Amino acid sequence: MSQFFSRTFWFALLTMAALYGIGVFGYYTGTSTVLLAVIMLAGAILAFKKLDLALYLVFLELFSNPHGALLLADVGGFPVSMRMALFVGVMVGWGIGWITKRYQPSLKDGRAQIFLFVALAAALGFIIGVLTRDPIVVFKDGNAYLYLFYLLPILSVTWTHKHRHDLLQILAAGAIWAAAVSFTILYIFTHFWVALLTPVYVLLRDLRIAEVTDVGGGVYRVFVQSQMFTAIFGWFVLALTLTKEKKRWLVGLGAMIVAIVLLALSRSFWVGLMPALVFLLFMLYRTAKPKFSLAARFVGWSVVTAALGVALLFVVALFPIPDPSLAGGSLMDSLKDRTTETGDAGISSSWKLLTPMLNTIFESPLVGHGFGKEVTFQTDDPRIRAISPDGTWSKTSMEWGWFELWIKMGILGPLAFLYAAYELIKRLWAYRWTEQAWIGLALVTGIVFIYGTHFFSPYLNHPIGLGYLLFLVPFLPNKKQAVSTSAVFIEELVGNKQPSVAIASES
Repeated sequence: MSQFFSRTFWFALLTMAALYGIGVFGYYTGTSTVLLAVIMLAGAILAFKKLDLALYLVFLELFSNPHGALLLADVGGFPVSMRMALFVGVMVGWGIGWITKRYQPSLKDGRAQIFLFVALAAALGFIIGVLTRDPIVVFKDGNAYLYLFYLLPILSVTWTHKHRHDLLQILAAGAIWAAAVSFTILYIFTHFWVALLTPVYVLLRDLRIAEVTDVGGGVYRVFVQSQMFTAIFGWFVLALTLTKEKKRWLVGLGAMIVAIVLLALSRSFWVGLMPALVFLLFMLYRTAKPKFSLAARFVGWSVVTAALGVALLFVVALFPIPDPSLAGGSLMDSLKDRTTETGDAGISSSWKLLTPMLNTIFESPLVGHGFGKEVTFQTDDPRIRAISPDGTWSKTSMEWGWFELWIKMGILGPLAFLYAAYELIKRLWAYRWTEQAWIGLALVTGIVFIYGTHFFSPYLNHPIGLGYLLFLVPFLPNKKQAVSTSAVFIEELVGNKQPSVAIASES
């Protein structure tokens, strides 16, 4: 358990609670602007004095705060969020350190080049967008890619084994925090009266913490975008079966993760889950070469974990104090309907969006249309039809994430992200022959999961997806180790015999 739950974990959890407390305080007291200034200044000072701790704070905020809007204020007609304020502060602090030669990013060891094509594609999207439409619209659509500038301070830190241990604990804290927030929201909405639910719903909506949807029968869908990190943490829990860790606490964590994936009722999660699970199980088999009895035991533990996850969801929703507002049958029916239903408004609208997106791609397949490009389609969403009776709607943020990359940045967009994934996976392959093989396996599976989920819900054009890719950088082996691993990586992909090598994971 020490891999995830030691001193840094508890410090991270307390910091996340403090960030939420600051957000709620600013919301109800009208002091968000002042608090944003304080966070910006604190970020700058911390980045100048202790850059590694400043980057810890960056990941803490990302893992716990879905949209970065715990604090939100209008500054000169422009909305500024907590995430933006922290970004400006950390980059200013690092910039001063760079100018004074306190920090120097390592740009020649190959890690920066992993993101070169993504940066070029984003720059192309900004340039074409600004040349063809309102720059403010362009910025609002593409500003998430500015998150990639964090690569410079990340490359300015010498990441040690202790740093990587701390980062894993911060990820664990984010996963637990997202789960706790999700379960708390579920409990409130299934147990309390409208007079309380209304202000809670407004708070969650305004701070963009969660989407709470009444799916009927007193059942609520609770979707928190940072549940993505709870799911990613699940790959670490599963990969730990490679080690001699005790099964009991792994089963407990696994049950929590299963419950969150079910609570999110996100089909996109389930789409990403399939290739990631197949990949991880295949690699576990290749690594452990289990006998039938061991494989049967693994399946048994997996079934127990899934059953406990469903039970945990029911315990929270049906806890008898105060009296719950739904029956167990209603909850089970909602889970079943969400899994099997193929004709609801959301799915119908997504399919109706697909053809207009493809037509838009074909209009400019090479260089794209730039950020801020809208696609017009007809939707069956009753909320939109209440505004537009014929269902005609235009939007810049779309499902079918890989096609959106193509629309905004041309063919370079999706190819750049595929190249980045290839380079990251190739380098993380070095863990395969160390005692920390489970770490590399989990990190790679996280890439597969996000890239799979991005098919239907855009995550790679959001700080959540971009932030996870940046989170991988401190775990990358040095350039010499990466080159040595490249041939082995390719041989394993094509199924050739695994050579007998040993590659250290330390940078």
